[in-house]
Parts: sequence; C-alpha cells; structure tokens
Amino acid sequence: MKRILLILLSCFACLGAQAQQLDSLTKAGLSDKLDEYFDAIKALDVDAQKEEVDFLIGTATDSLVRQFVAVKVYDHYLGSPVMGAEAVAIHVLDKWFFDGSVKMYDDVDLLHARIFADFNRQSLIGEKAPELSLLTYDDEPVSLYSAPSEKYSVLYFYDTGCAKCKLENIRLTEAFKEKSYPIEFYAVYAGDNKDQWKEYQDNKFNFEGISVTHLWDPEIDSDFQRKYGVLQTPRMLLVAPDGKIIGRGLDTDALMQLLDAAFAEVKLEYGTNESSELFDKLLGPAPTRREIADVARMLQELTLDKGDRLMYRQLIGDYLYYLAPKTGEEFKEGLYEFIPRYILGREDIWSSEDDRMKVVGFAEIMNDLLSKAAPRTTIADLKVDGIYIRNGKEKQCRKNLRKLRGLVNIVIFHTEGCHICEAEIAQARELAETPKLNVFLVNVDKTISENPSLSTRLFDSFDLSSLPFILMTDRKGHIMARYMTLQNNR
Repeated sequence: MKRILLILLSCFACLGAQAQQLDSLTKAGLSDKLDEYFDAIKALDVDAQKEEVDFLIGTATDSLVRQFVAVKVYDHYLGSPVMGAEAVAIHVLDKWFFDGSVKMYDDVDLLHARIFADFNRQSLIGEKAPELSLLTYDDEPVSLYSAPSEKYSVLYFYDTGCAKCKLENIRLTEAFKEKSYPIEFYAVYAGDNKDQWKEYQDNKFNFEGISVTHLWDPEIDSDFQRKYGVLQTPRMLLVAPDGKIIGRGLDTDALMQLLDAAFAEVKLEYGTNESSELFDKLLGPAPTRREIADVARMLQELTLDKGDRLMYRQLIGDYLYYLAPKTGEEFKEGLYEFIPRYILGREDIWSSEDDRMKVVGFAEIMNDLLSKAAPRTTIADLKVDGIYIRNGKEKQCRKNLRKLRGLVNIVIFHTEGCHICEAEIAQARELAETPKLNVFLVNVDKTISENPSLSTRLFDSFDLSSLPFILMTDRKGHIMARYMTLQNNR
C-alpha cells in the first residue's frame, strides 16, 4: 500500500506543474493507480479508510488534480457493493465538497450528492436507528427504536406494485422455512392504498416462525424515506437490540448471513484463572453487596450496552463462576441479586444449548439454593433436635425453629469434624452469654442418621450445600440474615 501511495504522490507532484494539460490519457493512468490503491485499503475498517482518503485528497495540492482525485474517491465509494462504503462517500462530501474545498464538475452532480447524503446519513452502519412513529392497519400508533429492545429487528420497506419486492418476499419466505430466528420483523408499506396493502400482506408474508408486524405511514409524517434512505423499494435493514444499525441495503442472502453471525453458537469456557484474578482485583477480599452489583453493572455497560453480546456472555458467565463458590453473607446475597437480573432474566442472550447447560442450568441450581430461607421470609416450621444455648446454659432438646424465644436467635447447621464449624460454635457460645441472644446448634450428620425424613425437609428448606450454615431470626421467626460468620462479632 505504501508503494502505491508513493507512486500516487509522485504522480500528483508531476501533474501539478501541468494541471491545465490533464488530458484523458493522463486521467486514465491516474485512475488506474487510484483503483489499485482502493483495492489495497479495502480490508481496512471504515474509519481507517476515511483517514486514508483524506490524506490522499489533501496531498493533491493542485486544484484540478485534487478535484479529479476527490470525485474519483466519491464515485468509488458511492458505487461500491460493500455494505458500509457509503459512509466513506458521505464523509468525503462533508469534508471536501459541501464546504467548497473541492468543486463538483457541475451543479447537477452536487445536487445529486446532497440528496444522496441527506437520505443516507441517518441510517449508516453503526448509527442508532432513527425513531419512527408508524400506524397499524387499525390506525394504532407504534413507536420503533425509541428505546433498546431485547431482540434483533428487521425493518423492511416495500410497495405492493414493486416486482422486486414480490421476488424478495418469496426469497424471505423460503429462507425462513430453512431457519427461524428470535427476531422482530417490521414490514412497512411505503404506499397509501389501504385495500391493496391488506390484500398484499395477507398473501405475501407467510414467514414460518417469524412474527411480522405490519405498519404504514400514508401521510409520511414519520419522514421514513429520509431517515432510512427509502428512495426505492425494497429497502431492508437489520437493527441490533441496542438500537444500532448493523445491516442496510440488504437482500435476503445478506440478511441471513448477518442473522447467522448474530446467532452463531459460540461455545465459551467460563471461570478461568485469568477472569478470577480480574475479579479479585475489582472486588478485593471482602466486597459489599453494592460493590458486587456495581461490577455486574459495569460489565453490562462495557459489553451489552455497546452491542457486544458475545463479550457480555463471556464476562457475565465468568462472573457467575467466580461468585458461586464464594462464602459469606455479602457474596451469597450479591449472587442472589445478580442471577435473576443478568442471567435468568435474559433468555434472549443465553439462547444456545451450550450456554443453557453451562450458564443457565448452573444459575438455576444456584438460584434454587439461594431462594431457600431468604431474608425477610419466615423460617421453616420444623421441629429439630439440637443443642439450645440460652443465658450461657446448654440443653439438648427438640425445638420448633419458628418458635425460638429470644429477641435474636442464631441457628447453626454444622457437621462433625469441621474446624470452621467448631470455631463458629465457640464464638456462638460467647455471644449466647447475653440474655438477648439465643443459639441453637443443629448437627446435620446426626439428623441424617437418626431422622432421614426430617433431614430431607431440612435440605429442602435451607442451603446446606456448604457447612456451617448460619442464620439469624427474630422472635417471630423472620429471617434477618443468613450465610453469616460470627468470627468478627466479638
């Protein structure tokens, strides 16, 4: 590419001295070099191509040479079959032609350029889809793209008398027989004959598995033609859930390619050492529930809110695997708030079979455990054998967990041979010396061996997947806290 650019620059220098003699042969030679240059930069992203052509045009110091180069650049991107190239064409118009830096060959060309830019700049790739206020057949108003959606959407403008539209409808019908996607399909009639519209939509939109919303704007109050470049039909665009346009000027083949890419099942691995190290740095050793929620919100803002669903899946899945094995009240309650909001409440994100197993299935298991004995609920009405500690005195007895007498009651489910359990029980004994707090110790191993039916009810009522499990209740049996540790409560 550098070699081609150097050749072009040398051409510009030579031509500058004889610009008045820029004949057809000279133009043809320069045009060939420019075509070679366009081919060399075509793999660059749109922004990089904008920078390249700006530098190229700016290097041509002679007015006639610059005019020839700028018009050639504009024409190239105007006629390019590559989706998104029109953004470069509009950029060249804005930067070089509309302010008078470079002149078009005539006023008619400039007028056509202004129309092109005016009818396309709002619907470029990467731009937020302009809001549309349209009507249903029954004249009910429908607002599109006023807020983010949970689904991809196809915006399809057509006319009943358009032969190409009829062909595209046939191709769409056949394509959706092969594949179905969880998308919204907005079919917008660009005409104003209600009877023709009704007959057409009844016969032409037989898409399997795709919900179609039929809309129109007979008075063109929404300015849909200008907003979406509907100078002719059919006109089809694809909009991501975040409201950004990711496809324009599509035919059925191009649409299906984009949908295939959007819904491709990418199998991700979760819970890597690298992700754990990242979250350790973000949260520290003892984060609060709020800090745990703040990290989750930040992950969404950096990924899904910017249209990156794949990275959202990766980071949120990693976060689930990071939080799940953590112990302690703040971690557990933070996880309990996290799962419904970012995983179970986003079925559109976790749609692949792999993610349903690795992420959704795991999240459902964790959520089921965490929903047991949740704060502000009433403890299970169970009579359990254990050691009751009141005013420093211990007694082996059977107690109804819901009817423990103290202002505050600490219930500890523990297992034998567990050093952490022993330390927590020792601390509980110290705390139970106050008359306002009672302690009830439940040996899970003993309960399982002596009363299997009761142990089943205990596991159904409490998350005993990891012991000790410590919770606090008030005198009415309301759970005040759970997943506690008593070690720092001296």
